[in-house]
Amino acid sequence: MELSEDNDIGEAYTEERISEELERYRNIVLSACSSLGNLQPISVPDKKARRIRNERPLLNVGGKQMEYVPSEDCLSSLKDIKRYIQMDEQGEGKLVLEWLGNWNVLESDIIPIFIYNAKKLMAAAKSNNGESEWDHDIALKTAMLCVELFVFTTWSMDSEPEDVKAKFIRILRSYKRSFANSEAVSSLLSVAVMFARKSVNTEKEAMLIKGILYVFRNILAIPDPFVSPSSSGIAQIESHDMLISVLDKELAIDFFLTLASSASHNRYRDLRPTLLDIVYFIFYRVPASALFEQPKVWFKTNSNGTRHGRHNDFGGVYAVSTGEGTIMPVFSAKEVLEPFANLFKKRNKVRKPRGTEDGPVDQQWRTVTTACIPILRRIAATFIESCFNPFVGALFEDLKTTTTVVNDIMPRLLYMSAYFVDISLANPEIELGCTCVLVQTHVFGQIMRNTSTYIELKRWADLEPAMYCIQQILFALGRMRDTKLDSLSEYVLSNLFYDGDALDLFVKLCRVYKPTRNTRAFLEQVARLTESFLVTLKAYAQSKAGLLVKKRVKKRSNKKNDESRDDSNADDKEQVAAESEEQRIASGDEDNGEAGSAAEANSEGNSSDGDTSSEEQLVERAFDFGKYELAFAVSDVVKTYSHLLAPPSCIENVYPMLYRIAVTAQRPQLFFKKDIMLRLLILFDGRFSYPHRTETLDLASWIFRQYMTVITSPSLRNHYKAEELGNKLAIECMLTFLKESRLGTSIEPVITRHIIDLLASEDKDEDHQEKESEADTGSGGNSKGKQADVNIQQRGSSTFGAGPFAQPESRVYDFDDINDFDFDDAFNT
Repeated sequence: MELSEDNDIGEAYTEERISEELERYRNIVLSACSSLGNLQPISVPDKKARRIRNERPLLNVGGKQMEYVPSEDCLSSLKDIKRYIQMDEQGEGKLVLEWLGNWNVLESDIIPIFIYNAKKLMAAAKSNNGESEWDHDIALKTAMLCVELFVFTTWSMDSEPEDVKAKFIRILRSYKRSFANSEAVSSLLSVAVMFARKSVNTEKEAMLIKGILYVFRNILAIPDPFVSPSSSGIAQIESHDMLISVLDKELAIDFFLTLASSASHNRYRDLRPTLLDIVYFIFYRVPASALFEQPKVWFKTNSNGTRHGRHNDFGGVYAVSTGEGTIMPVFSAKEVLEPFANLFKKRNKVRKPRGTEDGPVDQQWRTVTTACIPILRRIAATFIESCFNPFVGALFEDLKTTTTVVNDIMPRLLYMSAYFVDISLANPEIELGCTCVLVQTHVFGQIMRNTSTYIELKRWADLEPAMYCIQQILFALGRMRDTKLDSLSEYVLSNLFYDGDALDLFVKLCRVYKPTRNTRAFLEQVARLTESFLVTLKAYAQSKAGLLVKKRVKKRSNKKNDESRDDSNADDKEQVAAESEEQRIASGDEDNGEAGSAAEANSEGNSSDGDTSSEEQLVERAFDFGKYELAFAVSDVVKTYSHLLAPPSCIENVYPMLYRIAVTAQRPQLFFKKDIMLRLLILFDGRFSYPHRTETLDLASWIFRQYMTVITSPSLRNHYKAEELGNKLAIECMLTFLKESRLGTSIEPVITRHIIDLLASEDKDEDHQEKESEADTGSGGNSKGKQADVNIQQRGSSTFGAGPFAQPESRVYDFDDINDFDFDDAFNT
């Protein structure tokens, strides 16, 4: 913004003076907008000509048909408006764009001017009446200026501050409704098609094609206000579906698909990112399941949120302890279950992930109108069959040649690639070869490398679409088995499972989740991808004998002697390290796994006195799927997956991992942490319905039985570092439930009373030795030793007792009132 030149340099501007300058500047911009053109009535000859050309007037004012006619100074006024906008970009308020939106200049002036000049260009291209080249050049310049103003005014405000974004969202939505017009879309499309048909374009013509694609991209990117699917009146505000219908009717979408199918040509190389954005925003906020004939249902709850039963239908009375010795009656099962359903409600409010809106994937799905679903299905099917391989392959080649480590286009490309693979796998009519570009070795390797880079750089928002893409590729590879594409699937899977770094990548994914930085959708995607990978790996390993894997092994060499050590010594060293790792995890030291690894690395580096150095080498080892599963049996993975239990979600992928850790790896002690055990309690809430409920409750009950065995023994509690729940009501409920239920008894326990006796005898042997040493210094040593054995046996019987849940003397619970409680509905089988 320019102020008056006659101002004194040292004069301080008051608010009144600034308001005067803004008003003067506003009048200058308004004068330029007023000089663009005006509405004029259509004469009778023009009416007949328009009727012959099957055209319609733009407006009907006072019973008179009117059309917009640009003024003689239209081109100069457009240039002035463009200059004002460019000057306004240097400030922060974006005053010019705000004024243009409030005055409705785009709809009332600029769009009619473009339509007028587009018709002149089309008429000049069709006729050979010798129209002057000067008039054609003026029409082309005017159309280009209009397109530039379209791009400026409809550009996204996502990068602007929240106050600016909130101020412009209403203006942008009005622009979107203005372009959801057949005449505006057809005019933009006719100009773009006219120049795209030419074999060679001038620089201005190429810029005009790109600019028109920018306009379509911008208006498709303007979000509609989100309304809950249960709300009424959605059809009146969903302008996105109306815009898609107009684009489909005027064949604009066919034009986009044609360009995408020809994207492998170098001529359209600059248009590929814009076409990717257009396709993305066409399916913006539309889940892939909405395009299926039978949508997938991942999570299901009862309509009223409660389970029908005797106490729900006819009422019941529950006696609840307030924790201060007071018993009060409660007549609602919902209130009784409140401590379990809302254990982490307060924490979730405080520990909200940051930057959840910056990702390329919008998880806030919208409702698609019934009329728009067939259009989207046709677009998706056409894109997959005709455009996917050349378009996606060309984009991956472009990104492969870029020098930047992280590219903003890659996350959106990964998401859209996985999105269309997801759709193709759900429709048997679509051939698997239509998306085979993703399973090519160099493309899949590029995806895996980017995923590893996102983890290293902690770009969590970009990591989520990468995981989604890998998951869909694994599904596609599994579907290709025993088909004509079996050899391709075999080649890709063999390379994937041969790479030890790729195997380690999936273990890392299960350990990166933090509630303060990652969303719940991110964690659900981790669980889905990991389970898909393990299922695919297990099936492949069982079908192949002698599967090998290439691993990186650290090898220490002596600088004085250049001779390297034997492979057998390296094997022994790895075996010893693996055994020590298993012992560390079994003893409960897995919480410091990363710190321990770092400490070991530092100790190795410090132990070398300058004569030795550590280097890595690649070696081939026989792959054992059972040992690979043990890599997931660590506390970080258990802690990560436990966040999906409160409330239960994605259980079909969580349950196999928890069973793999607790039962298969025989490490239930990894669950003996306060937060994890409290989250397991949520599974027993009858208000939640989730897949594999019976199996999950059986596993959770088994873990609780093991936990009760450990927590009632001081030696076992210290050995496994088990934490107390600190919730007397939860302990009472679970004890009653385990006594009355058969859940958790079908699985063979890992921690038994034999382990208790063994650990107790070890503890008492130390006391026995101490007493013997005392007896040796005095008299009657043998009798003292025998008396010590008797004391040990008596102390052991009083500590561990005869009952299954006897309490130690040092920790006594008051269970006298447990029979007065009725928690049958809290723990439903």
